[in-house]
Amino acid sequence: MTPVKRGIFLAVLTALVAVVLVAWLTSTGAGDGASGAIVAARAQPVDGGCSVVRRSLASLLDAVDTAAEGSVICLADGSYGRLEIPGAGASPPAVTVRAVHPGRATLAGADLGRSKLTLARFVVTDEIAVEPGTVGVTVSHNRVTGGYLGVDAGPTTTTTVNDVAIVGNKFVGPFGEDAIRLNRYHDANGDGVGALVADNEFTNIRENGNHSDCLQTVWVGDHLVYRGNYLHDNRCQGFFVKDQERAVVGIVIEDNLIVRNEAPCAPDAQGCGAPSDFQVFGPYTGLRMRRNTIWGNGAIAAFQEADGTRARIEANVVYKFWTSSDLSAARFRDNTRCQRQSSEGGSWPVRVTGEVVSCSPHFLAPRLDDYRVRGGRGVDWAPRERHFGP
Repeated sequence: MTPVKRGIFLAVLTALVAVVLVAWLTSTGAGDGASGAIVAARAQPVDGGCSVVRRSLASLLDAVDTAAEGSVICLADGSYGRLEIPGAGASPPAVTVRAVHPGRATLAGADLGRSKLTLARFVVTDEIAVEPGTVGVTVSHNRVTGGYLGVDAGPTTTTTVNDVAIVGNKFVGPFGEDAIRLNRYHDANGDGVGALVADNEFTNIRENGNHSDCLQTVWVGDHLVYRGNYLHDNRCQGFFVKDQERAVVGIVIEDNLIVRNEAPCAPDAQGCGAPSDFQVFGPYTGLRMRRNTIWGNGAIAAFQEADGTRARIEANVVYKFWTSSDLSAARFRDNTRCQRQSSEGGSWPVRVTGEVVSCSPHFLAPRLDDYRVRGGRGVDWAPRERHFGP
């Protein structure tokens, strides 16, 4: 080999070794003590979609602090303490923090104070808090198994959480109180969604005397979207809106499956009473309830202190509709139901279009929780077609 060719060969070899070394350091976490500039400079995946992989919460936080837009900061398999990610200015880069292998990293809870943050693919054994004032926080495809609340978004009576999303998670109770608590939420980016709760599974949430609900939203918010959730084998209020000081602007409840909400009361709350599968208190404006299936002996969709103006209740399959309010102005059409009742002061529209009265609809495969029916009513999916959790 000539001296010139030898020099070229050595230069190329040196460059290759440097590239491989940097990739190894950042992907394995062996370079946790290296300059954060390496992390900030690279948002390209190096390990299963991860920009970097870290093996401690401290080094993970360092990586988040220096991450570029779109970075995916991964945590190696193992069990860790509570993850606390504080705020990072008004508009930090969007960052995802996730388990490198879905479901194989466990957190003892999380406190999310940083905007534009996604927490994904963990097993979480204590409460996840989405802090007041955050924008664009997403809790995605985790298995949440403990805490007084599963997700508290956010712990506030004044300051909103903005554009929050809780999607694809599996909530396995019991919890001290609710699986999800929403206090104040707001659509800050104008896309019509202030809080999105979608495609989650809820099971074993049982009343223990603390008003244990699958979803409870209190105080007030705007543009709440509850879509594609699967609730089964609970004793909870599956969807519960109450205690708002003024009207919630925009509520969408769509394509949810709620079945077998008849689990026993928790051991410390014997005789806890019958649950409500779905219960909405007013005031609100612009409610749309469409293509939900709420079924089982006594399963109920209840409306209280409500107003039918601009309310649309369409194409649902519900065992029993019930109201204590004047819903005569609601658009109530194409629903399948076993019962429809009202208490004193409650009323339904005089004109009801396309209603089917049946206490035994032909569900495709109820033993598999496939509660689809023909004709475009109720849910259009079966649980076996979905993936919940990590």
